[in-house]
Amino acid sequence: MPSEKNIKQLDELAEMFQETSYLVSTQFKDISANEMVALRKALNSAGAQYKIVKNNIARLAADKAALPELKDLVTGMCAIMTTANDPAQASKALFKSINDQGLQIDVLGGFLDGEVLSSDRVNQLSKLPSKEVLIANIIGQIGSPINGLVFILNSQITSLVSVLSNIVETKK
Repeated sequence: MPSEKNIKQLDELAEMFQETSYLVSTQFKDISANEMVALRKALNSAGAQYKIVKNNIARLAADKAALPELKDLVTGMCAIMTTANDPAQASKALFKSINDQGLQIDVLGGFLDGEVLSSDRVNQLSKLPSKEVLIANIIGQIGSPINGLVFILNSQITSLVSVLSNIVETKK
């Protein structure tokens, strides 16, 4: 019979799976407590959580959350990063921490809006600009033709004023 602690973990994990838009499964080894704290702090600043999970509980939680695809992402000493915010920013923070601290963490794969991602796709996602940068680029591209139109109209008005002022000068 499962203990209350395991049932509580199962419910929390199933809820986390349902609420998150982005999840990355990792396998770790030889990580000290201080390194784990630093990793979690970096991920928290990016709006993500990093939680060590028991494989059986994670698989049961995946079933409970109606996401059976997640069961294949849970092997070995497993930890899961989740975020409901910007997936690219969370992935960047994860890979930056792994590289900066020299952590022995392997990315097994991910899950983004109902689609299973390979570890390569998770890595590619980490190389994308943040959501804010992409929005700023789009706004800049939308605004660029408008700025050009304003410049052209302004130059035409300036030319008209110049012609009218020359006419006034010649009439004097």
